[in-house]
Amino acid sequence: MSNRSPSVAYRVSDGVRGSLMGRTLGFLALLLLILAAAGFVSPLAGKAGMWVGIAAALVGTILVGRNMASARRAFFWGAVVAIGMGLLVGPVVWSVALTQGPLLWSTLGILLVAVLFAASLVSWIPWDFSRLAPLLFVGLLMLMATALLSWIVPGLTGIAMSRAYNLIGTLIFIGYLIVDFSLMRVRGRAVPMEGAAVVLAVSIMIDIVNLFLFLLRLGRR
Repeated sequence: MSNRSPSVAYRVSDGVRGSLMGRTLGFLALLLLILAAAGFVSPLAGKAGMWVGIAAALVGTILVGRNMASARRAFFWGAVVAIGMGLLVGPVVWSVALTQGPLLWSTLGILLVAVLFAASLVSWIPWDFSRLAPLLFVGLLMLMATALLSWIVPGLTGIAMSRAYNLIGTLIFIGYLIVDFSLMRVRGRAVPMEGAAVVLAVSIMIDIVNLFLFLLRLGRR
């Protein structure tokens, strides 16, 4: 979705640019509100909502990075991503809320702790965690390959394998959260574009949604 590697030399000890952090968190809050609104009305969209959500999430993810030069254009496509993901995740949230309410709240609580942990780790340790991105990407590819193989190999669909799969997915997206929070320390200097905060906010939103889904599946009995 976006280039996760800084393009210029940067000392992590320089710290985070406050304006970038503030804009990123502000855009993230707006995008999460849009996502929540789309998820709230997702049952009204029916089965068509799933396909609209997939198309919106894919197209928006591609175009938000290509419009980084303008915060307005980037935010428009970021909102498209948020709407798409809301339409996709909404039915899952509604289903769990109606049948396993305590699981939903406990998952949200764990999600909040994970986000705070990632942010705290980056603030405490002056190291460029974006260097972990290639390793996480390899792990994500292996996870996707395992999901595809599970349709073919019956042995990959057992309870133990399912828990291991969801645990690894959880760890991968906690890692991506750490990477994206770390990029707040370098993005304003490495890519000084108006829409950089929006692109970073979209990346964090995607991390949060995927982490939520893996945690939800991990908590199911």
